[in-house]
Amino acid sequence: MNKIKLPAVLIVHVLFIIVVYIFQTMVFTYIKIGGVIPVLLPIAVVGIATFEGSSSGGGYGLLAGMLCDISFNQSVSVMTVTLTLTGIIIGILSESVMAQGFPSYFLCCLGALLLTSFVSMFPLLFFAEADMFALFTTGLQQTAVSMIFTFPLYFVVRALGWQRLAP
Repeated sequence: MNKIKLPAVLIVHVLFIIVVYIFQTMVFTYIKIGGVIPVLLPIAVVGIATFEGSSSGGGYGLLAGMLCDISFNQSVSVMTVTLTLTGIIIGILSESVMAQGFPSYFLCCLGALLLTSFVSMFPLLFFAEADMFALFTTGLQQTAVSMIFTFPLYFVVRALGWQRLAP
């Protein structure tokens, strides 16, 4: 990749993460689907990691994680660490053994959403002694609703991945 193209791709990816963040925090907080707010940033991280690799997945996972920590109003660095590691691991898998197609992307999104859901409920479950059934039900509902957005985001992240391959 030449030196002129690299900043443009970086800017496009950062803008993509910011637009996804805006939808997650400013649109879907008012338009709930099935009574829950979809979580979109893990889906974006999985997509970038799947089509761009581990370094991009980790870097944009770091950015998305920081934005998640801000929007979820929880202790700093919980989602930052989770989404950074998610991006790195999925990126490594896509560079080595995982096919770069929709089925792999879809399954990785499911795993990432379940992981982030559990990480978010962990303090409530163990420190606030919240009802485990209610937390798991809400987490599964949020994951199911969020999975709807894997379809439209797939085409965006796939197009962003093709930018890297263009001459």
